[in-house]
Amino acid sequence: MSFGATLRRIFPTRPVRAVLIGLVVLALAAGASGGSKVERWQSHASLPEPRTEVVAALAGDRIVVVGGFLESGGNSARADAYSVRENRWSRLPDLPVSVDHAAAASQAGRVYVVGGYGTDRRPLRTVFVLDRGSWRGLAQLPEPRAAAAAAVSAGRLYIVGGVDERGGLARVALTLDLGNGRWSRLPGPTPREHLAAAAAQGRIYAVGGRSAGIDTNTRTFESYNPATRRWTRLSRLPSARGGTGAAAVTGHIISVGGEQPAGTIASVYAYGLRTRRWRRLADLPTPRHGLGVVAYRGRVFTLAGGPQPGLTVSGAVESLRIR
Repeated sequence: MSFGATLRRIFPTRPVRAVLIGLVVLALAAGASGGSKVERWQSHASLPEPRTEVVAALAGDRIVVVGGFLESGGNSARADAYSVRENRWSRLPDLPVSVDHAAAASQAGRVYVVGGYGTDRRPLRTVFVLDRGSWRGLAQLPEPRAAAAAAVSAGRLYIVGGVDERGGLARVALTLDLGNGRWSRLPGPTPREHLAAAAAQGRIYAVGGRSAGIDTNTRTFESYNPATRRWTRLSRLPSARGGTGAAAVTGHIISVGGEQPAGTIASVYAYGLRTRRWRRLADLPTPRHGLGVVAYRGRVFTLAGGPQPGLTVSGAVESLRIR
């Protein structure tokens, strides 16, 4: 029996066309009322001391925010921990050095903070780990790095992109074996600074960045396969961004924030590792650059950062559930 005949049996007194229109209206209403729920950003307790060009990483059920620029223009050694469950902040011991534009990642509750610019505005070689509430130094970087990005995968800490000791774009990636504490050099992604990185499914992803000022942002998106020691270019970001952050959440790489000549960037995108496609998510309520971006239990958290291009600071903390 045809679909039209079936409708005539169920609704014998109504024209088939009218029945079809009614069904479509009902379907649309169901979608609008929750059939296709749109996730919204949530606001959380603000960072106690607003700053920008921070780093952030997860330590157990707390998000640690370290360093960055203060409103005065000086950089900071301050470290704070945000309890997601309690929605409150606590003060941690200061990092042994003041930094901005560092790189950070975490594994097994330990937070690693690498490089950055020191008080003399030169890239650093310092490497510290926050372990059981205290900072300790690790083997220094083989070469200085600032405005780079970090990720941890399979017991290795990767440092990609950034600025080298000569002020040029780094062409070599660095990796620390967290088991034996030794650094080694690897091929780097397309040279750029102010990029973001994330690790998922055994690969390292390098997201966005720029070659110089905020008018040189890129849409470049690449992944590194440790087995082949090769970088692969993936579908480009829908929009160029530098000073951005990224995190791996529920089978996606999330790209959040950044700055450009027109202002800070509100758009947020998710790259599906299975679909290999980008899709746009709800815009960031407080657009920022130089922010911390951290994944926690299916949500992406954005912390601190500059609400306008250049030296501006914020204590904003916002999160979005990723489905």
